[in-house]
Amino acid sequence: MKGYILKIAYMGADYCGWQVQPNKPTVQETVQKACERIFGVKVSLTGCSRTDSGVHAKGFVALVCGELPEIPCEALPQAINTALPSDIAIVSALNAPEGFHPRYDALGKEYIYRIYNSKIRNPFEEATAWQFTRHIDEKIAQKLCDELVGKKDFAAFMASGSKIVDTVREIKYCNIERQGDILALTIAADGFLYNMVRIVAGTVAEKASGAEMPSMEEIIISKNRANAGTTAPAKGLMLNRVFYKDFEF
Repeated sequence: MKGYILKIAYMGADYCGWQVQPNKPTVQETVQKACERIFGVKVSLTGCSRTDSGVHAKGFVALVCGELPEIPCEALPQAINTALPSDIAIVSALNAPEGFHPRYDALGKEYIYRIYNSKIRNPFEEATAWQFTRHIDEKIAQKLCDELVGKKDFAAFMASGSKIVDTVREIKYCNIERQGDILALTIAADGFLYNMVRIVAGTVAEKASGAEMPSMEEIIISKNRANAGTTAPAKGLMLNRVFYKDFEF
């Protein structure tokens, strides 16, 4: 068995997330078909996570393996890209070490959530940012982000109905930067709960724009989803990086 680690970038707007679903367009199915066309054999394709419908990625990591012909890693992205649509691209490739698993070997992930903070609609930001019309004070927003850093129980930032029992995660850093009308929230953790980043983004945006809500500490202590803010839309979210012990894309 031969395996390659692929770094994949994609726009998620026209896909129902990464994982294959019956009768629905997914990134996994699209990339798998492209790999099989290029390699000329059936392949197995495993991703680092299950991104939701509409979520984007700049540094998604996947493992393609099977009885594959030898193709130089430097030539592989361009080859597979010839069989992919314009909204998905293989950015780079590495030979996979024996036993590598893109999900279970990951030490953590970094996401970026983009907020378009203006009352005026901008067609150039429509596909990749959440338009939030009330002014967000980025200094207040950063203080709120700082309060999230550390190992805590983030049950209040998990989508209602999720069956996950262990809701403790460690946020390594959480920063927000403004460039004009765009606010970019960058957050890294050893793992994320379902919709966690989108709920964090919604909570920070609402609190930093003057909404009457419990303090960030009170929200965390409560472990109650109802005390946190709105779930920001998927289109503003992008998986930016996945961290591994032995290599970095």
